[in-house]
Amino acid sequence: MKKRLANFVSWVDFSIHQRERRNREKPVPGYHVHKCELKEFHKAAYLGDKCTVEELLTYKRNVIDSRDRKNRTALHLACTSGQSPVVALLTQWWCDLNARDKESKTALIKAVQCRKVACVTILLKRGADPNLADDHQNTALHYAVLAGNTSIAAELLRYDANIEAINKEEQRRNGQIFDRERGKCTCSRQAAKISTDACRTS
Repeated sequence: MKKRLANFVSWVDFSIHQRERRNREKPVPGYHVHKCELKEFHKAAYLGDKCTVEELLTYKRNVIDSRDRKNRTALHLACTSGQSPVVALLTQWWCDLNARDKESKTALIKAVQCRKVACVTILLKRGADPNLADDHQNTALHYAVLAGNTSIAAELLRYDANIEAINKEEQRRNGQIFDRERGKCTCSRQAAKISTDACRTS
């Protein structure tokens, strides 16, 4: 698995949105949260107040997937602040695991960006889709590789994260060799071959 991941990391030519790229050395992947702007349910999830979250779920079941002003769910906020007990609770109440914020990021993507391993594990075990992409076609695996987080990347691969996924920047750069019939880039097929070879030798 480590060799497979190493080959994938060496292949990925990952480019993200200009604003995020400027912060590559010291990324700030979480949300800018003003607690005073959050409703009670979202604030409790963000702060890890499990008792309040559970109480509100019991008496106001429609709050489970409610959104704040920036289209974030309680699950998004709990993941960015690493509140794994709250994340587990929300998943037990059948929240929407694949809900997207205003940038089309899922809670799994935010957990990966913020390096919250426990939250990532909970979401994957409960069935979160690791292959959903944000507005820039970046998946959770893209962000794990960008951060050099091999443990999270390996966990995503265990849940069938797609190593052939390409983002918008890669599509633009490789437009001249894009295989329109198959819908994949040559470099993507090469990565799949490298990964297969690595699995055979590992």
